[in-house]
This record gives sequence, C-alpha cells and structure tokens, in this order.
Amino acid sequence: MKTIKYITNYFLWLACTLFAVLFVACDDDETPVLKVNRLAVADVAEGTISLIEGDTYATAVTTFPADAVDAGEYTYRYTTGNEKVFTVDESGVVTATGVGEGVLTVWSLNNTDLWTTCLVKVEKRIYPVTSITVSEAYKDYYVAMERTIKLGETVAVLPENATNPDVIYLSSDPEVAEVNEYGEVYTRGLGDVTITIKSTDGSEVATTCDFHVRNVEYTDYLERTSWTVETSHPWVTDPTAGGQPENMLDGNTKSSILLVKPGKSLGGVTVPATDVVYFTIDMQTPQTFDFFKLTHRTDNSHENLRVKKVSVYGSNDNEEFTELLKGADIPVAKTISDVIVDLPMKVTYRYFKVTLDAWASGGNTMQISEFNIGKMNFIANE
Repeated sequence: MKTIKYITNYFLWLACTLFAVLFVACDDDETPVLKVNRLAVADVAEGTISLIEGDTYATAVTTFPADAVDAGEYTYRYTTGNEKVFTVDESGVVTATGVGEGVLTVWSLNNTDLWTTCLVKVEKRIYPVTSITVSEAYKDYYVAMERTIKLGETVAVLPENATNPDVIYLSSDPEVAEVNEYGEVYTRGLGDVTITIKSTDGSEVATTCDFHVRNVEYTDYLERTSWTVETSHPWVTDPTAGGQPENMLDGNTKSSILLVKPGKSLGGVTVPATDVVYFTIDMQTPQTFDFFKLTHRTDNSHENLRVKKVSVYGSNDNEEFTELLKGADIPVAKTISDVIVDLPMKVTYRYFKVTLDAWASGGNTMQISEFNIGKMNFIANE
C-alpha cells in the first residue's frame, strides 16, 4: 500500500510540474521582447516643419513601437539637404537660414538600418511697417500758392527693413493742394488741406500733415547793416559795376559783385572749369528766414551776365553746412530784375552760402546786384 501511495504522489508532483512549465511557456508567447523597428520626427504635421526665416526648431524623434525595450538607448545624427534653407546642429536644433525647402534626415547611430526624413519649408519673414515719420516743419505748414513742396523727401518708414516700405499720399482737398505718388505737393488754391501718408502693406500705419495755403507778402527783410561777404575765388573789378562782394548789400541795383565763371579768365583771375564758385554771407548772429531775393544788375541786363541756377546752404560755424535748397532756377530774361525764392521751410542760421550752379556760356563773369534774406508774412484768408 505504501508503494502505491508513493507512486501516486510522484505522478501528482510530475503533473503539477508539467502544468507549471506549460503555463510559463504560454505566458512567454503572449509577451515577446519588442525592439525599435521604426523612427519618425515627432509632432510634424503632414511630414513638414514650417518655419520663418530666422526661426529655430528643436527636433524630437519618436521610436516605434512605443513600448520598445531599447528605445532609451537610441542616439541620432542630423543632416540638412540644403544649407541655404536651414542648418541643423548635433542636438537636432534646426535654424532657418533662407527661403525655400530642404530635407531633414535623422540617422540612428545604434542601428544603421533605421532613419527617417521630413521636409523643412522656410518662408520669408514679414516685417510690417510700425511707424511713418515726416519732418516736423511740415506737420503744420504755411505756404504760398503755386509752390511745390517735396514732402516725400522727408518721409521715413520704420523699421528700416520693413518688407514693404511703400506709402501712398492722399490730399483731403486737391483744389487746395494736390500730391503725386512721390510725395510732391503742389499748392493750387487758398485754404487748408490735410496730406495723409499711409502704408500699403496692410498695417494701416499713417501720419498726416496740415498745409495752410495763404497769400504771402515778401516785406520782412533782415537787417543787412553788419553783414559781410566772403567769396570762393577773387572777384574782379569793373569801372561801372564795381565788382566788390559788398555791392550786393548796398541797395544800389547798378553795382554788383563780379565773379569769374568756371573755365574762364578775366582781370588776372582764372577759375578752373571744375571749381565751384560761391559766396558766403555772415549775418554775425543766427537769423530766422524762409526766403531770399536775388536782384540782377539793372543797367546791364544781358543774359550772359546772369546766374541761371543756385543752391543755398546754412551753417552756424562756417564749417559744416546744411543744404537748404538744391538747384533753384533763377530766371534770366531781360525783363526780370528781382527773383524771390522760397526755402522749403523756415530755418535759423548765421551763415548763408550760395553756390552759383549754372550760367550762360558767353561772357566771363556772373553778376548779382542785390541779395536779401527774409521771412514770409502769410495773410489770413477772409
């Protein structure tokens, strides 16, 4: 009986052991060991990284299957397919360098059979206009009729690298003043008008200038008693006109300054053809003004003696000069003696420099009888 009981117990133990082995084997079949078999760039919609010039992007890599036991062991190498579009460093940080497209490739260093790619698309960075500025002198500006003001030359658009810095100019009343695409304002009639300068890039940035068109009196001339004049070249004498620079300040329209034209010689004075001939008036103290009057010699009205174009400059130290007006036309017809020229804006300077820019080819000298500087008086509209 003992032998039978022993055998029975043995077979019971053997059956339990076999069952346990079979159970473990079945469990192993259901939970196999999974390893990485695929890579992908994480969080990329439709396989494309979209950037703007100058942007950076930190590349993240996803391994599959998600529960791969060796996922944490993977390291990568990153390469760019077009360095003109983007670069990528060893950590996978992409830097957008230019507009275009290129392929980013991620290589597994653990398994050379695994890699992934995605497209990097870089678009141009848009810099909208943030402000438009214009010379303060034109923000509330009084001006005579039939004048042209080059407003556009004083306009500044910021930032300097704005993608579209173009502006448009609009007049609230073209009957008073019209403005063209270059910002040149032409005054046509008496009244008040607002000139609007507006961005065209959709930013809706704008600024305005108020122009007051009035009749003008040119009667407020500066006192010339203490003024002195220096010239760029020696002047020449004339028995009738004199020739001295101070003749422009003596109130006598028969006397004048005589300056030799470039490329000409007279009275022992020769001026090279490439030289700029000018005179500078020292008003002794800073003066405020916005026009000048040039008077031709009246007792000899030959056009060959008359200057045809001038530019004017202001300074307070007689060294650094600011351009006030470039290439102003001076009529030379025999019937004209006084020529009044408005400056673009009211200014304050001690020194007033005048360059003689154009003249007739005949004759040897340019002669100016009188030169006055003054302030305009605007007459209120009734």
